[in-house]
Amino acid sequence: MAQYIVQPGDYPIKIAKKFGMTLESFQKHNPDLVAFNGKWQVLFPGQPVNVAGVVTGPTAAIARPVGGTSSSAPSSGPIPPPWMQLAIMELGVHEWNPGNNPRILEYLASVGIDGPDETSWCGAFVNWCLKKSGFHGAGSGMVSKWYGWGRAIAPTYGAIVIFQPLAPGASGHIGFVHALDQKNVWCLSGNSSNQVRITAYPKTKLIHTAPFRWPY
Repeated sequence: MAQYIVQPGDYPIKIAKKFGMTLESFQKHNPDLVAFNGKWQVLFPGQPVNVAGVVTGPTAAIARPVGGTSSSAPSSGPIPPPWMQLAIMELGVHEWNPGNNPRILEYLASVGIDGPDETSWCGAFVNWCLKKSGFHGAGSGMVSKWYGWGRAIAPTYGAIVIFQPLAPGASGHIGFVHALDQKNVWCLSGNSSNQVRITAYPKTKLIHTAPFRWPY
């Protein structure tokens, strides 16, 4: 067996076919990738997996802040994007009533908005996470301003994901990809039921053009 570094856009059956393996064989050699309920874990760039045959070609690059350089990913373990590590640490942050949560005011300030905390803040949360980890965001709390930001990529752990308005009269929604299933994108986002949380949003609500974005 050899070790392959997951690339953007990879998923289990794609990797298995690339190395002439069945999905069952790929699962056998990577038992930790399948949860107790039989569902595959999310794969993300930089993650090492076991494959048959010889591995050739480029390896994944580690996410680096603006002005930094990239290097080959080590094989010691998965490397989640730094903005995703920050976002996960914010889980549970929620609006206050009465008053304003100063953390949410900090998110809003990153896009030049001076509160209150019930201001729509999903875009501000994404911008804050990117900025705190050394990357350029869109600099706006308006979801529409993120449509052409960065570059389009395949669904990838930590990618910025953009949704159409979820209800009549509502604005769009934006967050980070945490997982995917057949019908949903599990999104880590702010201003989701007034808090930072992970929840499922239907794929039918993705914007029609390039809904998954990457900062470089």
